[in-house]
Amino acid sequence: MSLVFFTSCSTEPINDAFFQETWKLTEWSVGISMDLNKDMVSSTNLLDEIDCGNNETLVFDNQGTVVSNLTFNPKVDISLINASTNAYDFFVECDREGVLSSASSYTKNNNTIIINNSVFNIDNNELTVVFENAVDIYNEDFTAVVATKDLTLVYTKI
Repeated sequence: MSLVFFTSCSTEPINDAFFQETWKLTEWSVGISMDLNKDMVSSTNLLDEIDCGNNETLVFDNQGTVVSNLTFNPKVDISLINASTNAYDFFVECDREGVLSSASSYTKNNNTIIINNSVFNIDNNELTVVFENAVDIYNEDFTAVVATKDLTLVYTKI
């Protein structure tokens, strides 16, 4: 799953100190509990379970521009190995190729922010976006997609 923001400009200042800070990716979830790091603690947050080095941030300015830095972009393949028990197998490959940074315009409307048609919900110090049906779930031998899952990303103000 890759997120790409395209460059665009906005001319009307957004006078909201709320966005004069940096937001860090703190959750990457498809809603499946897992224990990939074998610490006997399951989590639905992939960031709790892998050691891929997450430094992804969103930085908003009051000119309507958001910059995405150090994008977290692992290759994640998921297979359903037992439908009756909802058992899954995960194959995660960390992105070692480099960093993707980009800029885009955004608009703010009450408790939402829109970036490239993606709606981020604001709740206190968190921004949450859900990409519907963004992650394919394969059969056990990865020959067919058997389902899809929503991908939820949560950013926390730092």
